[in-house]
Amino acid sequence: MKNRKAWLTAFCSMFALCISSCKQGSQVEIYTVSKNEAYKLPANWKQTQNTSAMRLATFEVTGKNEETAEVAILPMPDLKVEDHEIVNLWRSQLKLSPISKEEANESSELIKIGQFDGRIFDLTAPEETPGEMAGMRIITAFVNSPVGTWFFKMTGADQHLETERPAFTTFLGSVDLNKMQQEITAARQAADPHAGVNMANKGTMPTGPAGGPKSSSSNNLPKWQIPAGWTSSGPSSMILASFKASGEGGEAKITVSSLGGAAGGLLPNINRWRRQVGLGPADQSELESITSAITSSGVEGKLVSIPGATQGIDAVILPHNGQTWFFKVMGPAVAVQRESENFKTFVQSIQFNENAR
Repeated sequence: MKNRKAWLTAFCSMFALCISSCKQGSQVEIYTVSKNEAYKLPANWKQTQNTSAMRLATFEVTGKNEETAEVAILPMPDLKVEDHEIVNLWRSQLKLSPISKEEANESSELIKIGQFDGRIFDLTAPEETPGEMAGMRIITAFVNSPVGTWFFKMTGADQHLETERPAFTTFLGSVDLNKMQQEITAARQAADPHAGVNMANKGTMPTGPAGGPKSSSSNNLPKWQIPAGWTSSGPSSMILASFKASGEGGEAKITVSSLGGAAGGLLPNINRWRRQVGLGPADQSELESITSAITSSGVEGKLVSIPGATQGIDAVILPHNGQTWFFKVMGPAVAVQRESENFKTFVQSIQFNENAR
């Protein structure tokens, strides 16, 4: 029982890392996969850099309107838990309440993952979920096979994932788990020739403390200058750092977070924020007029200001080293406007380091 609890706790921590894509230390195994026909990729999928050490492969899925989704393959060779426990770990990270074994069976479907029978389930994060997973959709398939437990996770905006789900299903059917396991074994032996071929106890779990969002003093975060009047609120689930600014018009909240890859694309994120302040969606033709360029640490990002009737959001989307960083100030529209210049100064002060991924 203790062993089982340890696995569940560790896996939950690892899932949080996979969402936030925080870089792990050298005690975590990092996989690469060669082109050995272990799967067939759809035409609009492109393999990209792994943004988490637990991933075997990562793909960017681009839609007709340049919207993007991300697919990740995560091997968990020694994980032995029941289906509803897996579903509830995912649900807890999205601030959804747990469901029973029967409800999990009803809310998931059988699916073919290569030659094995797996299950697939579909979750959408509530708009109030902390960080940039708010309103995002996750489609995850998993299988307990003779060569371990495998997860295939697709993350992106709701409508884009609806369009791409058939291709995801076809991809799952093309997977050869035996070939992928051979890649892992070969990579381990290349890294440690004296380790032998018995990998049963090696696993993929970090041996240090469970990771998570780091404090603002962590080397994994960029450096920044905090404007006068801002007070630190610390990190929280899916938020790497946060601040509060009080004054005329009320309190504004500032957050820093990051996701792997293109994190859904510029327009879907802007439209998600527009919904949060009660505005309708913008279209692709409006992007140039509603965004402006802003440079931080030598990297050009996009700044958008979204004033609603009562609530407002100013946000910067900044790509760096295979990650998309989000810097956001939100609150009463008057408070957001009050902090506008401080927010720009804060973003422009940011200095990334090579560990900030």
